[in-house]
Amino acid sequence: MGYSIKTYYRKEDLPPMVEEINFFHSPSSFDWYANSPTYTPLMLVAFEDDEPVAAMFAVIVRINRFLRGKLFKRCFISQQPAFFKRKLPQIEIFDALITHLVKEVRNRVFLIRYENLANAIFGYKGFRENGFYSVKWINIRNSLQRKRKIWDQLSRTRKNQVNKALKKGIALEEFTSEGKLPEIYKLIRDTNHKKVSRRFPPYQYFENFFHHYVRKGKGKILLARHQGKIIGGIILGFEKRETVYCLYYWGKSKRYKLLYPTIFIIYQAMQVSENKGFNYFDFMDVNFLNKNAGRSRFLLQFGGKQRATRRWYRFNWGLLNFFAHRIYD
Repeated sequence: MGYSIKTYYRKEDLPPMVEEINFFHSPSSFDWYANSPTYTPLMLVAFEDDEPVAAMFAVIVRINRFLRGKLFKRCFISQQPAFFKRKLPQIEIFDALITHLVKEVRNRVFLIRYENLANAIFGYKGFRENGFYSVKWINIRNSLQRKRKIWDQLSRTRKNQVNKALKKGIALEEFTSEGKLPEIYKLIRDTNHKKVSRRFPPYQYFENFFHHYVRKGKGKILLARHQGKIIGGIILGFEKRETVYCLYYWGKSKRYKLLYPTIFIIYQAMQVSENKGFNYFDFMDVNFLNKNAGRSRFLLQFGGKQRATRRWYRFNWGLLNFFAHRIYD
């Protein structure tokens, strides 16, 4: 059975039947990326006859504030699309969605990147047929529904560090004051900007998240405070009562090394998620597969499991894409 695909650039134009079932592919995603010259959000909706059966949200990102050409734009997609029915031929629908996306943006962006798929083989055929190449990555996810509580899943080192942080007076605080959002943004930017793999998001990105997610119970911003100063924090997104996504975390680990602010805030976020009845805490893609890097080892000490996954890339410049295939595949 064939599926027709339509592209929407405004939330107001979406069919009313498009549901909020997937954190990364919901109508609310338009609100998250709205009113910023850095982002151009779009959503592809698959129809069976006139009924929407799936949706895939993507965002075109301008990586230079002054230069506007195709060379300075990227298209990013995260997680599997939202499917509105059970027992749908998901792979067939995904193939149609990814094919349409390539046609939609190939003359507008230099690179397309699809990440956080979790399942390493999902969409393999559609990616290959549309000229994507893959890079192996690691996904880390913690189960919150085990008989062993979060505390019992921590390594001995992590338990000692959390206890030391508590003894030295670090307190957990939920961020609810819009007036202090510029201060929080500056802290994240100054502490974390070198660790972000692409251009650090503008202030509007975090302001939109606060208004459309935190205030509506679809996310939280948690802070670690010591002697009146904010020394760490974490931004969480909620997918119904199922999964908590760790979008950003940061800590002043150099200045407050012996207080372990990053370790403290991650543990507290997982504890809050467990107490609220969520099933999973997802760090998403964290590093190259088999790379002896610190971040994956660091996160695995919180009790999660790693799983092999892929990031898919497509350069919209044939020669460069050809050489990328030869190097990575």
